[in-house]
Amino acid sequence: MQQRAFAYFVLTGGRFVYASLLRLLVLKFILSMSASKDVLAMASLEVDLSSIEPGFTVTVKWRGKPVFIRRRTDEDIKLANSVDLGSLRDPQEDSERVKNPKWLVVVGVCTHLGCIPLPNTKCW
Repeated sequence: MQQRAFAYFVLTGGRFVYASLLRLLVLKFILSMSASKDVLAMASLEVDLSSIEPGFTVTVKWRGKPVFIRRRTDEDIKLANSVDLGSLRDPQEDSERVKNPKWLVVVGVCTHLGCIPLPNTKCW
């Protein structure tokens, strides 16, 4: 009887150790997929929009890339709404691209060569 109790105790203890190790490995694997604190710190950015006048563009850096924030005028909004959707590579109305039509926020990296366009200039 004592041998059977001892065998149950050893087997149960071994299973507990294996389950604990498996849990530790799974948690380590899952936590290795989450972003580190320095990456999370770079992911958030706060900009004071109250100082931007209508018609002006401000450039800020986010994750090492320039982001253009433009406070659009009524003329800018009318021009964006008057574009023929058939001429766009990705046809989508301006109202679907922005949350507030007064503000335009775009990442300023050129898609074909990776250059950084200058704000308030035209690219051809």
